[in-house]
Amino acid sequence: MNNPQFLALFSAVFLALAGYNLLTGFKRVRDARAHGVSIKWHKQINMLTGTEYLLLALVFMLSIEYKNPAIPASIRGILLPVYLFMLLAAAVLAGLVIRQGILNTRMLRAQGRTTSVPTAKSNGNGAARMEQVEDGEMLSEQQRTITIERRRERRRNAAAARRRRAGKA
Repeated sequence: MNNPQFLALFSAVFLALAGYNLLTGFKRVRDARAHGVSIKWHKQINMLTGTEYLLLALVFMLSIEYKNPAIPASIRGILLPVYLFMLLAAAVLAGLVIRQGILNTRMLRAQGRTTSVPTAKSNGNGAARMEQVEDGEMLSEQQRTITIERRRERRRNAAAARRRRAGKA
């Protein structure tokens, strides 16, 4: 684990994972805003995971630099606290990722009881959209009417599907 090439490989892998997760998170936040829903970055699990991977990549890079004999002792005195801070921040962010994942799972499970089954791409953002739509704050009268009609249609279709499954249709 002390091999610099091994640590550099881990850094590259974590940087690639961080880039992918951050881009996916930004895309989901942008899509939600396009639908009129405001999602905070700390509620988006892809953003949290990408930030955690970025911190882990920085921890590996700092570890490489700390073990480099060409680095002067005065700079090593600065690198160690920065290294420990980044490591602690990555650990805290890992806890936040786990917490948000559990909260998203609970929200999706509760949402599944009341409405239709969420898609895998929703990532827990559907409940926020439904709350805002139900409040009707950002919808015009025409949009509100369309939304109500869609809900009625979905409920009718769900009831028909339940009757078909029960063999009563």
